[in-house]
Amino acid sequence: MSSQTEDGDKPSTSQQQELIDEYERFGDFVENVRKTYEKLYRELVLPINDAHLQPFTKIPLEKRGILIKNSNALIESLRERLLKHLLTTWNDFWVNGGVSESLILLQMYKEKCKRYEGKNWKMWSKTPLERTRPIRMRLNENRIHYLEAQLQCQRQQLKEALENNAEHRKKVEEITIQRTLLTKAMENYEEKFELDKLKILRLQQDLLSFDNESTTIETEKK
Repeated sequence: MSSQTEDGDKPSTSQQQELIDEYERFGDFVENVRKTYEKLYRELVLPINDAHLQPFTKIPLEKRGILIKNSNALIESLRERLLKHLLTTWNDFWVNGGVSESLILLQMYKEKCKRYEGKNWKMWSKTPLERTRPIRMRLNENRIHYLEAQLQCQRQQLKEALENNAEHRKKVEEITIQRTLLTKAMENYEEKFELDKLKILRLQQDLLSFDNESTTIETEKK
């Protein structure tokens, strides 16, 4: 017995008791169906007679040490073994396949659908567009799910691209700052170099003047 309702929620105690009562109410119906099938299987093997053994008369059974003394006993044994095999297979299918529970649920649903008896459920009066509307809606729903998945993937890719872009932009800003600092340093060095260059020129001029004066003094002394 299922422990959940049609909506998938766990049933309450009263709902569980109601389900148990429904199962018990249809218990006799299920048992009658089972007995009917068993009766049909018995009727299936009952017609077996001597005519069904005629194909075996062409086989030389006596040469193989097989002697049929009583065909009636053989037929009866064949019936019993065949019926036993059929019923065993049938019972395994009934139990393992949950046939009892399925029949009870079928009867319960049939009772619930009684209020719809007499209503016209045919679709032939509808246009092809109306008939295919559920299929198209389902197809559109699948397309929406697919597009949502694609959109989510693109959002993730965009997020990663923005993160990489921000990282690259940060590196570019750092390089720009370093370049500005280096440019400023070079300008400072150039200014200092020009100043030093002027000082060197003055020193050279002073040295030249000093040499000229020294030469003049020595000449006068002579």
